[in-house]
Amino acid sequence: MHFKIITPLRTALDLDVTGLKLPATQGEMEVLPGHADLITSVANGELTYTAAGEAKSLFVGGGFLQVEHGDVLLVTDTALEAAAIDTDTVQAALERAQKALRDRASVLSREEQAYLEACIAKQLAMMEYSRIKKH
Repeated sequence: MHFKIITPLRTALDLDVTGLKLPATQGEMEVLPGHADLITSVANGELTYTAAGEAKSLFVGGGFLQVEHGDVLLVTDTALEAAAIDTDTVQAALERAQKALRDRASVLSREEQAYLEACIAKQLAMMEYSRIKKH
């Protein structure tokens, strides 16, 4: 299967794989050759894939996955290997979002609150992925 990951900044991956697992919003899913065509939403978490007989992983943010005629496309806001995650930067972003939510909760719109909650969830998931993969 051909697998491509696109983020707003770059094409993060573009190669042939024999399978992949990822966090869909309805639970973990696996895509193998011959998988039915589909479009599904993706949650924050670890994506694993096998290419050239080697298993690898990335942290992916939310997005959408399309499987069509054996081609797999993931459009996401984040796709990073563990080594590329700067935990100090992630921790600082987490603290800023938590502080904004805590200090401004009474004046934030529902959309602003949801955005900050999503930022917090993403930063926590990224920290957990980094902690597991770097140790």
